[in-house]
Amino acid sequence: MRCCAHILNLIVRDGLHELSENVTAIRNAVQYVRSSTSRCDSFEQKVVSGKMTRGSLPLDIKTRWNSTYLMLSRAIDFRVAFDRMEAEDKMYNDYFNEVEIEKTKIGPPTRADWNVVERLVRFLIIFYNSTLVVSASTSVASYKCYGEIVTIERNLMSLSNSIDSELKSKADVMLLKFDKCWDGFRNINVFLIVASVFDPRKKIQFAKMCFDKLYGKDTTDSKEMSESITTFLTSLFKEYSNRLQKVPSGQSSQSSTQTSTSLSQGESTDLMSDSMGYERMDFVYKELVDEIGVDDGRDELDVYLKEKVENPRTIVGSEWDVLSWWRLNSGRYPVLSEIARDVLAMQVSSVASESAFSTSGRVIEPHRSCLTHYRVEVLICTQQWMKNENHLGEKGVVMNTQLLVDIELLDKPEKGMAKPTLFILSSFNG
Repeated sequence: MRCCAHILNLIVRDGLHELSENVTAIRNAVQYVRSSTSRCDSFEQKVVSGKMTRGSLPLDIKTRWNSTYLMLSRAIDFRVAFDRMEAEDKMYNDYFNEVEIEKTKIGPPTRADWNVVERLVRFLIIFYNSTLVVSASTSVASYKCYGEIVTIERNLMSLSNSIDSELKSKADVMLLKFDKCWDGFRNINVFLIVASVFDPRKKIQFAKMCFDKLYGKDTTDSKEMSESITTFLTSLFKEYSNRLQKVPSGQSSQSSTQTSTSLSQGESTDLMSDSMGYERMDFVYKELVDEIGVDDGRDELDVYLKEKVENPRTIVGSEWDVLSWWRLNSGRYPVLSEIARDVLAMQVSSVASESAFSTSGRVIEPHRSCLTHYRVEVLICTQQWMKNENHLGEKGVVMNTQLLVDIELLDKPEKGMAKPTLFILSSFNG
């Protein structure tokens, strides 16, 4: 499966390349404001006099389009201030007359530049939010991917129907590239859709809603997509059921056995029986079950899909854990929980792993290239641990300060390389 974040990155970069001069004009204006305290104060006076809301004005990193989006979105808010700088500040205008690589700097931003960038931001926000979701490195993202793809598709389709001819033209080009990257939207990897079904908050209702949004409600295409997904889920369920039946019962039903055992460990009551016409309903029911059994004729998949979707209340800033839900409900859905474990483990983005490898380039640099492999490992691991969220109150969790203390105590050349590393890892894992 291709990296979703890379696909979005390629599409956005093509769009930015075509508008590089318009973006550069605004980047140069932002760079001028941020280059000294006096210029920043002068710009702030223009903001206050223009009765605009004060705020930060970040400068982007040219190789990272997400930072370019943040810069442009903030610069648009201060457009009036930049126009006043051009009308009232001579140094601001002289700055763009300076020669840079045998030509003057691009800028100051004109009305045409601002109009082009405002259209561009409407595209970038679509890809920016979706990139944040699919490139998450501390949580499962496979079940979110299809929703983000449909979100992008729908918004591009909406912009392609705009009355603004330039906006419509740009949306048509991006929509064509987006469909091409996914090999046609109807040929998308079916497991991306299946992963969304294994989110208990969405199930198959979410996929059906997406089909209706893309192809029209109750259309032939929408119904065909719904039927194909249902058929695929059924065949997948049968395959896993047959596979688990071949596994020894002690292994295949371990979780369900534990659950049923824990439920049966209640207080027993020795009830008296009487043959003189005394009848207990629970005894009668037990005899009925022993004779014919009680079965509603539905398998796990039918039960899961027809039950109400989960609607959990989460704390602001926190995310609902879909893996924990499947772990808690593995007794009810032993086969589906196995499918969920495999499907949700799909990597839809390689950003996290590539970022981990690129970190070494910032640790071992030309001015710091004599580090031992042990010290490099300590630096990289410590950096990653400090980025992770420490859950206070959980038993066995070691805080960052304790990790640093352990590293300082163990960081001695006379001690072995492997042994301290293992100790640190064991301390972190608790």
